[in-house]
Amino acid sequence: MKLITVVLLCLLLLLVLLFVIPIRIICKISTSGKIDFALTVQVLGIPIRILPQKKRLPDIRKFRRDALEKLYAKKQKKAAAAALAKEKKAARKARKKQRAEDRAKARAAKTGYTPKKRGVKHIIKLVLALTKALLGRFGRYLRVDVAYLDITAASKDPAQTAILYGWIWAAMENFWNLLSGTAMFHRIKKNRIAIYADFLAEKPSVRGKIIFSIALWQVCALLIAGGGAALGVEAEARKHESAEEREARRRHEAEARAAVIRELKEK
Repeated sequence: MKLITVVLLCLLLLLVLLFVIPIRIICKISTSGKIDFALTVQVLGIPIRILPQKKRLPDIRKFRRDALEKLYAKKQKKAAAAALAKEKKAARKARKKQRAEDRAKARAAKTGYTPKKRGVKHIIKLVLALTKALLGRFGRYLRVDVAYLDITAASKDPAQTAILYGWIWAAMENFWNLLSGTAMFHRIKKNRIAIYADFLAEKPSVRGKIIFSIALWQVCALLIAGGGAALGVEAEARKHESAEEREARRRHEAEARAAVIRELKEK
């Protein structure tokens, strides 16, 4: 019993750490090396390399006749299962669509009102609400750390190298002025970004290491915020629709009463 309690506590602690400790995405750039771009995800201090993937030598045993026959049979079985799953999914989708149409017809017959499809105005409201809810929090949650970023201007012509150096400097200065005041980049030190001019080299080069970090609970908070914003826009649309539906119901009831009165007068 004590062992089970210890295991459960360890699992709980691991889950808490997974939610609290930020997940780091490490990007390395080096145009002068063998690897131009490397991407590593670090979870609980454990690095997981995404790019470049390790090259593995082919297993010769997989190319034997019996292994190829098994692989073919496995693929055929997998394809048949995928086709069956696709058919079931299409059938479920058709049934769901039919039920929605039946409910809409019953509602229209009862109230005399047919809800309009969501138009461009609704989509724009939804996009604006999601942008406001996500970008603000995302800017506060995401952390960017530039370990180093070295940009070297170079070309075959020294005059072109000088022009390129000035252009890179001006572009990076404008870029820095735009981003340095944001929450994601306000911790970055300007001296970690260096620009050089190499009059002996023939090609420009970039070398850098940039780390992005965000905690799992912050990702969940972003999803909840986005879902809440979407539900708010949908509730507003339904509220407007309910007002129109109520008015349509009143007209429908008034028309029904008028029809009953006409029938009584004719008798």
